[in-house]
Amino acid sequence: MRKAALPPLQDRISFLMHRIEAKLELICNPYFRRFDVALHNSRMLVLLLERGSARVGDLVSSMVLPQSTISHQLRELEKRKLIRRTPGIADSRSVIVQLTARGKRVARQCNDLSAHVFEAMIGGFPPAELERLRRKLRKIYENLDQLHAVESAVGAQGTGRPAKSPAQNS
Repeated sequence: MRKAALPPLQDRISFLMHRIEAKLELICNPYFRRFDVALHNSRMLVLLLERGSARVGDLVSSMVLPQSTISHQLRELEKRKLIRRTPGIADSRSVIVQLTARGKRVARQCNDLSAHVFEAMIGGFPPAELERLRRKLRKIYENLDQLHAVESAVGAQGTGRPAKSPAQNS
């Protein structure tokens, strides 16, 4: 399989995604400051609004963040009285997270801003093209998920380069 030529940084998908995320933070974080949350917190609040409740492990999986990061964010949201955590009924080791009444109000406002930003982001995209973009982004995520699984299995080599595949190690 022929490798694609590496484009300049400005044209790499990963850098474009970074710039989009940075722009979203510039737009959204000033709005969220009034609730004492940031964009990443708002996403968790909206996710809880959509689901009603979630186990901490499910939040870790959905947000693709380390357990320690999620736990820290949940502590902060709990201090702000936006969420409450309770032990799981079937498994007391699991923790269930739910929005408080205040959390639901904030999550709805976060979701409203998300809808406004979403409309600006998709402006000019025909529905079919937008669906193709979603599929392609999901495929990129799947490809990265597979790479992560391989890299995790092989282990980091500390060279600053990707770990070799098992075939390259032989």
